[in-house]
Amino acid sequence: MMKIFNTFLLGAAITMLAAGTVHAQTSVGGMECGVERKVPAGALQEQTYNRLNRIYEQIGEEEYDEAYSELEKLLGRTRDDYGRATIFQAQGHIRAQQERYREAIDLFNKSIELDKMPNSQHYDMILQVAQLYYASEDFNNALDQLDLWFCITPDDQKDKDSIWIMKASIHANIDQYREAIEAVDKAIELSDDPKENWFALKLGMHFELEEYSEAADVLKILINMNPDKKDYWLQLSAIYSQLDRERDSLGVLSMAHRRGLFDKETEYMQLAGLQQQFGFPRKAAEVMEEGLEKGVVKDTRRNWEMVGGAWYESRELDKALVAYEKAGAQSDDGKIDFQRASILTDQERWQESEEALTRALELGGLTESQMGNAYLLLGMARFNQENNNGAVEAFTKARDYDRSRRAANEWINHIRK
Repeated sequence: MMKIFNTFLLGAAITMLAAGTVHAQTSVGGMECGVERKVPAGALQEQTYNRLNRIYEQIGEEEYDEAYSELEKLLGRTRDDYGRATIFQAQGHIRAQQERYREAIDLFNKSIELDKMPNSQHYDMILQVAQLYYASEDFNNALDQLDLWFCITPDDQKDKDSIWIMKASIHANIDQYREAIEAVDKAIELSDDPKENWFALKLGMHFELEEYSEAADVLKILINMNPDKKDYWLQLSAIYSQLDRERDSLGVLSMAHRRGLFDKETEYMQLAGLQQQFGFPRKAAEVMEEGLEKGVVKDTRRNWEMVGGAWYESRELDKALVAYEKAGAQSDDGKIDFQRASILTDQERWQESEEALTRALELGGLTESQMGNAYLLLGMARFNQENNNGAVEAFTKARDYDRSRRAANEWINHIRK
């Protein structure tokens, strides 16, 4: 059962509802804002006091219906306003615990209007009415009541950070984002230990207002408070990207990766992409391979091809070949094997080059230019293995393609001489 009156448990996620016009009250129970409340101390009759003690025991045992019925009987026999105010207050607590919020509001208001309770209880009931409106999602009335509480409550009782957070939450629910931020800032100022969800609420308001620089500042605080919460790092990286600060975005993602927070393919891909963009292909390859080894990044041709390209750009040709071989094994065309053969040719690994080229030509899917070059490389691989007849055969086929015809003829003439 929801215990409204002990703490304000306000989450950062706010359901935004349509705002209405707020008409702030200026008085309650005959009191005006800013006027000191002076009420003589009240006293219960002994019989009433004893009956209430027994009823409070029932409330403590959560025997709400029985307690409420006893309070009704007691109310019928009570004539003094202080006693009636006390009974209305107790009835309000019961209805609140039963989540019958509208009835609780009416009962608390009856007690408030009698204006007989001590200051601490009187002000607390006004605040409880605001909470009940909030729990009922009647946000405009909740804000009216809370503004009233701030208006008539002495300054030495207003320094309650949790109440400012409730105020911020109410403003957020009626799309008053600037006022919500101001209320959160007041709570942070008053508190010796500001809570993480307060800053999360403030962050949401800056997002609603599209204040991305301010949102970035809040996220830095949140990261310091909870450095292992991945979402904060990803949000900060995304904001830097939104602000065209891609290098800062890369730095944030890199720190999140070093903390071991990545568990999704998109995160590995995004970091690797930024690393290649800023000229760190070796790091990009390492990040992608880590994701692949963990099984977070899918074992696909595209991903292994990306790894191969990064290693190739880093001039780590052996590692590039391993990645391209894994990509080629999942390919239904010969483009990856052709790329692999080009590297093997540069390394003068002629037999492996011939095998890769043969597979590339068998799978097909090469462009006209690639086809001509593939036959040229195949001829070179065979020639360097002293297979001149096979080389001439490959160069003859290379002559069928415009871009490779001249080189093919030169090779054929060279072999014949």
